[in-house]
Amino acid sequence: MISAIVDGVLLIALVATTVRMVSMHRELRRLGTYHEDYQRIFDQTALALDGIEVSIQEINVKGAQILNALGSRMDDARDLIAEIDGLTREAKRQQSVLRAELKELSKATALLESSKRFTPTRDDFEIFAEDAQADSPKPALVRSKTKTDATVVHHGQQAEPTPTRIHRIEDSLASPFRTVSMNQKDSM
Repeated sequence: MISAIVDGVLLIALVATTVRMVSMHRELRRLGTYHEDYQRIFDQTALALDGIEVSIQEINVKGAQILNALGSRMDDARDLIAEIDGLTREAKRQQSVLRAELKELSKATALLESSKRFTPTRDDFEIFAEDAQADSPKPALVRSKTKTDATVVHHGQQAEPTPTRIHRIEDSLASPFRTVSMNQKDSM
């Protein structure tokens, strides 16, 4: 009977071991499917990392191209700024020359306006009125302009020829700014 008890205990142990073995087999199968899923996910992650690496390389190449283009644009901008500065300096120089010439012109105009030779006197009008009434041939008349630009007739004077000033625009630097020369005649 002892052997029957031992055989019964061994049979129960065998059945428990078999049940446990079957449950472990099922769990191992489930872990195998999980492993396949993990393997597939790791492969996709590796592909994604490869794609990221290629994208980073493309970004580096495009970034280098953009930096080179930006550097050349900055060099062009510096050249343009230097050219604009040169043109500005030239324009200021020409402006100062023109201001000096305008000052000389205004001084000359002030001298002409203050001069008494163009202002008619009362005697000039009386002589002109007497000549208009007489039948004698009329002497040469000279016209001059006063400050109000009114034409005044003088009797017995010859007009002094004033030198003609010809303005010439020089384009020696091929720039958008031109110089004006007040002293040289145009060769056209």
